[in-house]
Amino acid sequence: VAGDGKPDDSQKSTTPLFELLLSEEDRELLRSGDRDVIYADRAPTIDDAAMNAAGIRKVVGRHLVLYTDVPAHPAVDELPRVFDRAIPLWCEYFGVAEEKVADWTVTGYLIQDKQRHQHAQLFPANLPSFLHGYQRGRELWIYEQPSAYYRRHLLLHEGVHGFMTQFLGGSGPPWYREGIAELLATHRWKDHKLRVGVMPASREEVPYWGRIKIIKQEYEAGRGLMLREIMRFDQSAHLRLEPYAWCWAAAAFLDGHPRFRQPFRALVGKVTDSTAFFTRDFEAQFTATLRELDEEWQLFVVNIDYGYDLSRNMVQYAPGIRTPGDGQETTIATDRGWQSSGLRLEKGKIYRVRAKGRFQLRQNPEWWSEPGGVTLQYAAGKPLGMLVGNIRLDQPEPGTTNLGNPIPIGLNRRIVAAETGTLYLKVNDSPGKLSDNVGQVTVKVIEDETGAVQPPSEDDLPDESVPEP
Repeated sequence: VAGDGKPDDSQKSTTPLFELLLSEEDRELLRSGDRDVIYADRAPTIDDAAMNAAGIRKVVGRHLVLYTDVPAHPAVDELPRVFDRAIPLWCEYFGVAEEKVADWTVTGYLIQDKQRHQHAQLFPANLPSFLHGYQRGRELWIYEQPSAYYRRHLLLHEGVHGFMTQFLGGSGPPWYREGIAELLATHRWKDHKLRVGVMPASREEVPYWGRIKIIKQEYEAGRGLMLREIMRFDQSAHLRLEPYAWCWAAAAFLDGHPRFRQPFRALVGKVTDSTAFFTRDFEAQFTATLRELDEEWQLFVVNIDYGYDLSRNMVQYAPGIRTPGDGQETTIATDRGWQSSGLRLEKGKIYRVRAKGRFQLRQNPEWWSEPGGVTLQYAAGKPLGMLVGNIRLDQPEPGTTNLGNPIPIGLNRRIVAAETGTLYLKVNDSPGKLSDNVGQVTVKVIEDETGAVQPPSEDDLPDESVPEP
C-alpha cells in the first residue's frame, strides 16, 4: 500500500483468490501440473452402485448430477431441473454464449448426514470449513436445509461460483464474489419457470433466507455498514451469515438502482482481478457523486423491506432556489420516493407548508387519501399516505442523511429551518408498494417573514424544527 493509502501497482498480486484458499497439498499439485487437474475439467469418478449401497442416490439433469442421502421428494428431485433453468439466465447476465456451456456439467452433493458422505468419500478431507455450501472446480457441496426455497438458493449460489470460475476465469474479491452469487441465487420458481436476481415480495416467498431480516436487525443494533465497509470484507468474513446478507444487499442495491446499474454490471469484465484494484477502480467512478451514492444506500438500509422498489425509491435530486416572498407551489408524485421541492429553506427562518390533493394508495380495493394520510394503516409509524418531508442540507453532516428521518407534514405544517438546505417531500408508503399509487399532491411553501404563527386549524400539527437537533 502506498503512502497515500492506495494500493501500489508494484505489489499487485497475480495469485487468484481461489488458489489462496487451497490446502498446501493442492497448491503443490497446482504448481506441478495443469490447473485443470484440480479445477474446471476434473470431474469425479463415482461408483453409483457403491453409493446406492451407502444410502446415497443419484438424480441427473443436463448440467447437474446430484448425489444425496435426502429421501426422494419432488422438491429435491427437481433440483437438477432448477439448475438447468438457471444456466441460460446466467449466460445472459454474464454475456456468455449458450453454446459455450452446452456440455458443462457439475457434480453436486446435497448432504443430510455428513458422516455418510465422508465414508462414501464424497466429502474430501481437504475441504475448508463452510456454513452451508461450498464450490470447488466442477463440484459443489450443500447441507440440507429446512425449506425447499433455501435449498434451491444454496444450490444456485454455489452454481454461480462454479459458472464464473469456468467461463469468466474468476469471480473478483469477496464482496463481489459473494454478492453476485447471492443476487443470482435469489430467485422465484413457479410452474417450472425460474427468475433470478429478484427482490423477494414477502417473507413467505423465501422461507429461511433471512437476508432482509438480518439487515434490519444489524441496523437496529447500531451495526449498519456503508458500502465501502462491505467492499473490504476478506474471505474469513463469510464464516458468518451476516456478511452474506450485507453482500447480497450491496449487489441488489447496485444492480437494481438505475443510477448505479451500468458501472456495477461492467465489473463482469474484470472478475479475474481479486485484488484491491477491482474495488478501487469501481469506487473511483463515483468520486463526483459519492454523496448521492452514500445517501441512497443509507435510505435503502434504513427502509429495507420485502418488495423494495429501487427504481421508484430513487431520490429525485434537484437544487433548490430561495423561496419567493409570496410562496411557491410544487407537485409531488405519489408513486415515487423522495423528490426535491425545488425550494431552499434558510437556517432560522420560519415556513408554512400547506398541501392538498386526493390520490389513490391502493387499487384493489381502492384506497383514497389526502395529504393527511389514512389512519386505517400505518407505514414506518406514520399514517399511510401522509405527506412527509425534511431538509437535505447544503453541507452534509456525519451520520445518517436527514432523509432517513421523515418529518410529518400532512395538510398543514409550520417549519422552523434548523439548517439551510433544499426541502424534500414524499408520500408515506411502504417502499415496496408505490407502484399502485395514482395521483399527486400540490404543495405550497411560503416564508413567514414576521415569525407570527397563523391561527391554528384542525389540520395543524405542532411546530417542527427540521432537521431535528
